[in-house]
Amino acid sequence: MTIFAMSLSYLWTSGYSDNLIIGGLLPYKDGKFYSYGADLILSGLSVIGANQATERPLFPGFLASLFLITGGNLKLTLAFIIQLMGAGLYVAARQVRNFFGAWAGSIFAVLMYFHIKPWIGYLLSESLGFALGCFAFALILLSASKPKWIDLLPGVSALLVAVSARAGAFIIFPMLAIWAGWARRAEKKFSLKTTGSMFGFFIVGFFLVNSAYSRLLGISPGSSFRNFSYALYGQARGGTGWHSAIVEVGTRDPAAIYRAIWEYFREHPMDLFIGFAKSYRDFFMFGEQGIFPFPRNDFQYWLNFAAWFGTAFLVILGLVWLFRNVRSNVASLLLTGFIGVFLSVPFLPPIDGGTRFYASATSFFFAAPAIGIAWLSRSAPQKIISDLQNEFTIPRFASIMIVGLTVFAPPLIFRVGHKPAHTTPVCSAEQKPFVIENQPGSYIDLIKDGSAPCGALPSVCVNDFETNNVERSVDDFYQELSRLVQNEASNVRLISGFDLVAERSRYVYISHALFPNGALPDLIAGCAVRIVTKNQTILYVESLIPETR
Repeated sequence: MTIFAMSLSYLWTSGYSDNLIIGGLLPYKDGKFYSYGADLILSGLSVIGANQATERPLFPGFLASLFLITGGNLKLTLAFIIQLMGAGLYVAARQVRNFFGAWAGSIFAVLMYFHIKPWIGYLLSESLGFALGCFAFALILLSASKPKWIDLLPGVSALLVAVSARAGAFIIFPMLAIWAGWARRAEKKFSLKTTGSMFGFFIVGFFLVNSAYSRLLGISPGSSFRNFSYALYGQARGGTGWHSAIVEVGTRDPAAIYRAIWEYFREHPMDLFIGFAKSYRDFFMFGEQGIFPFPRNDFQYWLNFAAWFGTAFLVILGLVWLFRNVRSNVASLLLTGFIGVFLSVPFLPPIDGGTRFYASATSFFFAAPAIGIAWLSRSAPQKIISDLQNEFTIPRFASIMIVGLTVFAPPLIFRVGHKPAHTTPVCSAEQKPFVIENQPGSYIDLIKDGSAPCGALPSVCVNDFETNNVERSVDDFYQELSRLVQNEASNVRLISGFDLVAERSRYVYISHALFPNGALPDLIAGCAVRIVTKNQTILYVESLIPETR
């Protein structure tokens, strides 16, 4: 948990900005829409129109629960999520250690950490998928050594929510159903009843967690996972990537894209298999898109290549050991889990986003190299832990808490939610009235050199903000923001908030000269000019109007 917090501390002290985060804190692009979706839920408004939040509503639902608890404090919300991720990784690695030894647990923890490290501190669904996926993995692994198959249900339920929150390796579920039939076979060769029951459980659970849940938030059923049609289109075209669907078909309508997929597939059926082959190539290759967390562009190129090669070798060793011990419930579980991830690769092409799609189920993949190192060090298998019931306590409690905040609380929040009462400011024709809530820990102050202490959120040094911005040269939003700050005589506050007037998420730019005493009311109201860039809109505040609850 400390290591995860250290990664977060870099963002909070550097002013780092890229295409997903502003100043080390504020959500940008995908993250902005997730936050927007959470604000809509809290206001009792339908999530329709919030892009990624509409397509994957479980994560904004989880955020809505956390925002309600923290009073909308973005820093506290991110800190809580990051600590969940650290705790989840520890619990999962602990079970790998308990079954296969310290070497296995250590390698598993290292690979898992570096896999998720690029997304630590970002307001993205990968964080929820990773944390809940780790707790689910620990529960499922523990259940493999229990005589009652009912112990498996909490784990697979948590995994179902995790993989639905961060859409990923769904084929792992039919594989787990097959494993359940094998593991609970008793005197038979295979239990069809158990497998059938698990299939039914997954189908009903998937419908409730996705389709029914979306309806409770006012989202039409066809909106969730519509981006899968984009990915499948790119695969049908030979691995051209998801964006080709929007460019070539000219619409985001999934039905139209599926029709285009079928028409193209009838004429060029082999292109689909070419796309599948490219996905496996990219998944296992050495580089940015590969599952092994050793990037090609690092200055220690040869060391990364050696680590990639060594990890791939450990995967092979681990699979050999799993095949040789397939009659063991633990070995057969990890083998079927690995196969489930492997078979999902063609439907989660790395060209569309690297390996972030696997955040919720990657533990089943990295268990293989962990077992490989254990076998190599002659420490596998270990004696099963004796006090198994105590090992269930933490992951089961954490899973119930996270599932409750993700699945059950948001529909209730949506039903009782409402916008705060406010008065719409009267502005000139050239200006836009706005009203946003003043929430602690949900803004950054851009401080010019020598004007005030800076270097830790919310006070971001302008020099750090510009130096540690990796998108400034290509993103006109950052270019415009930099121009405004340079031309401003005073320091600046940038807020990512929910505009109660327009019912939209806004970036609000306020000069400190407008509130010289440093205090703002509970509701910030005023008149602003819209500055439109290619990716975002900035509300440049020209006047503030006193507004209280």
